Amino acid sequence: MLGAVPSPADQTPSLALAPAPAGDPLLLTELAQVRGDAHLRARVLGVFAREPLVLQNDDQEYDRVVESQLWLHALASLSLSHRYQLSVDVPVLVSQATGEPPSQGATASRPLDETLLGDLRLGARIKLLGPAGDGEHLALSAGAWLPTGKDYAGDDGAAARGAVVVDGTYPRWLWAAELGGRTRSSMRLPGVVPTRVGSAVTAAVGQSTFLDAARQIAVSSELVGAFTVAAGAKPFDPRGTRVHVLLGARYRPIPELELGGGFGPDLGQAPGAADFRALGFVGFSPEVAPPPPDRDEDRVPDRLDACVDLPGVASSDPEMNGCPEVPPDFDTDEIPDQFDACPKEAGIATGDRRTHGCPKRVDTDGDKIVDRDDACPREKGAPSADRAKNGCPPPPPPPPPAARVEDQQVAISEQVQFEHGTAVLRPESDGILAEVAKVLATHPELELIEVAGHTDDTGTPAVNDKLSQERAAAVVKWLVDRGTAAARLSAKGYGQSAPIADNTSDEGRAKNRRVEFRIVKRAEVTP
Repeated sequence: MLGAVPSPADQTPSLALAPAPAGDPLLLTELAQVRGDAHLRARVLGVFAREPLVLQNDDQEYDRVVESQLWLHALASLSLSHRYQLSVDVPVLVSQATGEPPSQGATASRPLDETLLGDLRLGARIKLLGPAGDGEHLALSAGAWLPTGKDYAGDDGAAARGAVVVDGTYPRWLWAAELGGRTRSSMRLPGVVPTRVGSAVTAAVGQSTFLDAARQIAVSSELVGAFTVAAGAKPFDPRGTRVHVLLGARYRPIPELELGGGFGPDLGQAPGAADFRALGFVGFSPEVAPPPPDRDEDRVPDRLDACVDLPGVASSDPEMNGCPEVPPDFDTDEIPDQFDACPKEAGIATGDRRTHGCPKRVDTDGDKIVDRDDACPREKGAPSADRAKNGCPPPPPPPPPAARVEDQQVAISEQVQFEHGTAVLRPESDGILAEVAKVLATHPELELIEVAGHTDDTGTPAVNDKLSQERAAAVVKWLVDRGTAAARLSAKGYGQSAPIADNTSDEGRAKNRRVEFRIVKRAEVTP
């Protein structure tokens, strides 16, 4: 170290230039066009900068912190499919010198007097619009700096950039422009007015004129700027602004070799804005003839492509060359098999993946089973493996038995009917009583059944007790007359004492006028 005591590491920003990728015709401005498919290009660029970092101390004396720098950039790029490009920049700070500290004291850390590796830069570009050859192009470009440098050869931390790039290439002239941004570690350099370093908006514009039809000799001009917008810097503050003005020339003695250089001043006072800058390069950059026009990019040239706007495949048939393959259509319904839900049956287009290309579905009953498969096309039903039942409603469940044995009774499905106010059985009661007799005949374990008569609350309790007893007895007599042993039956009238519904309505009273068959004694059944 020379001069003042060094500042912390983050107070020594990189002063390196960011050159365009190897093979690009301009030195600092990137192009949108990508030339070549699996083509590698390389370039060695030397850059001399005079006074790239000058600060003012508190007495407003100029402190030439970095009086000069000499850089070598090893650049390489790989083009793919005339659309994508990967690039790398390995900068090496060959030497740097510092000026004498001013009489009233130095400002920032003095540079190291040794060769240093700068921050490794990786880049990528993708062309979005434009032909493979001459014409206008649009691309996106991105890059990243890895913190491999130190002192004034590198920043303290990784950085990134992104930009939109446009260009136009013509037989004797090309132009390019880009607009983007770059992230960067924020820092503040000392001085009477602090110089701030941080993320910036970047912009560039350049042009190159070919002096001969073979494009062997070209002259160029570029204007490239970075405007710090972070770290507290004000927009367009000279201490946060760096603009490179560059005039250049390039010569190709043979198609694979390029030589050239450039010179010009920098505007602004941001770190890296040099008083004067000179560049020289030598590169391996083979010229790649653009592929013939191929508007749909299917690798069949437009002059041979029968479908210039539809990507297709090569074919020996001139009328199909470059056209999409005709997809198979087994049922010839003009719906390709890959989209046909019924590829073996000619159908219609429906737009529904489940029915597209299927015959028209007729479903009269709306049960989602088409009529041609529906055994009951006019009745809603359910699917069935049995074609005779497919689409048919299920058969109705069998009615429950009119009389059946439950836990404590022989339940009946309808009431025993009597003539009004009497114990005379009505003829319609014969059916349900016959069912009770059948249950008693098939269940000999039911040794004693109480036939219980009930009434509603119409009339006096005494009258109702008598009526219910007579009705129970009438039922017992009916069963005994039809073959039920009298010893298995007993009659009991409960009158109005055990209602099961509200006696204030006709419906409730009808429910209360009933006969029940209660199981009093049940024999054990031997398995």
